[in-house]
Amino acid sequence: MIYFELNMRYSFIIILLLAVNACNHKQQNSNTNNTFGNKNDSILITYDCGLVSTPFAVHCEKLASIQEHHPKNQYINLNLKEKDASIKDNNVLNGIRLKQIPIGLLIDTFIVDKTITSKIIRLLDNKVNAPDFKEDARMYVTIKKTDGSIDFLCFDHFPDRVKYNGQSCSIDKELLFLLRYYSGYYSWFEENNLKRFEELKDTLLYQKALEQIKLREK
Repeated sequence: MIYFELNMRYSFIIILLLAVNACNHKQQNSNTNNTFGNKNDSILITYDCGLVSTPFAVHCEKLASIQEHHPKNQYINLNLKEKDASIKDNNVLNGIRLKQIPIGLLIDTFIVDKTITSKIIRLLDNKVNAPDFKEDARMYVTIKKTDGSIDFLCFDHFPDRVKYNGQSCSIDKELLFLLRYYSGYYSWFEENNLKRFEELKDTLLYQKALEQIKLREK
């Protein structure tokens, strides 16, 4: 009888331990799913602030290189008067010297809001091929998706000319607006420059861009 009771007690303990272990394993799986399942797509945008004329064309590869080394959410100031433009602030780009970059001011911004990134990626599926052109880049966009894929957009001095992964394309005006608006791009222009942007022929979108300019000027 005592032997039977001991066996029952040990069996109960073993079952209890197995149940606790199963619960812990389930909780770990839940935590893992929460960690990776909620990870959002991200969009990094590097752009020239405002309307800038350059003595020679800026290639998309150059903006890509700047974006790769650029400390995020910081400015880079380059001296346009020197042929070999040097960085005024040694902390910018970790002291890397960039040669012949005719850009006065660049800034990086992130878009991580899931609603916005999802819409941008969805609209990008509507792109169509367009005639090729020799770019004079003003904005470079890196789109990192949760599946590990990465896409690149490069915007030209002429606002409606775009390259997608190196290929010329045409994209929705709504997509143009979302990338420029949520990166703060419009805010660096004067009001009379907004007519450059085809997407701002929509009155509502024009007013949003104008509000962005006014907020920066305050």
